[in-house]
Amino acid sequence: MLNITELSDGQLYVESDLWQCNFGYGEPVKLGLVLEAVDLAPSNEEGFSYVIDAGLVPQLDFLDEEILEDARSEGLGTREEILRYAYECYGGVPVNIDAVQPPKASCGMSSFVAKSNIRTIIAGTGEEMETRHFQDLGEAMSFARDFYAVYAPVIFGFIDVVLDHPLRVGGTGWDKIRQMAKK
Repeated sequence: MLNITELSDGQLYVESDLWQCNFGYGEPVKLGLVLEAVDLAPSNEEGFSYVIDAGLVPQLDFLDEEILEDARSEGLGTREEILRYAYECYGGVPVNIDAVQPPKASCGMSSFVAKSNIRTIIAGTGEEMETRHFQDLGEAMSFARDFYAVYAPVIFGFIDVVLDHPLRVGGTGWDKIRQMAKK
C-alpha cells in the first residue's frame, strides 16, 4: 500500500513498506520518494514552466540520527517537517520519474489527470529526455499525486540500476543513501 503525504504546497512524499534497498550487510533500508514541483521560468514568464523533480530518501525510521538531531535543533518535530528537512538539506537520489512511463507512451490516460506539455530537454549527463511540463503548480501537484505516485512502484523493480547511476556530486545513489541512512 502506498502512503502519500504532502510535505508542502509543492512537495509530496510517497512510501511503501515494500520499497527498500540492501547493501549486502545489515538490515535493508526502506526508501521513500519525494516529488517536487519546480518552476523553471523566470517570475515574469508564463506558460508550461513547472516540472516534477523526484528524489529517493530513506524513510523516517531509517534516517541517520545526526539528520534527525539537526532537524530537531531547527525546531522541527513532525514527520513531514523532518522528511522535508532531510530532502531539502541533504538531497536525495535523483530519479527521472518520466522514464517510469515515458510521456509519449502514456496512452492518453495521463492527459485526463492534468494539462501538460511534453518537451525534450538535455539532462546534466548530456542525454536527451522527454519531460512533462505543467501550466501551474496545481496541475503539477495533481499529476504528481494522481499519476507519478501511482506509477512510482515501478522504480523499485530496478532499484539497483537507479542506485548504480553516478551522481553529479560524485559517488552513486548507493553512496547517497548510505550517507543518509542509520549507521
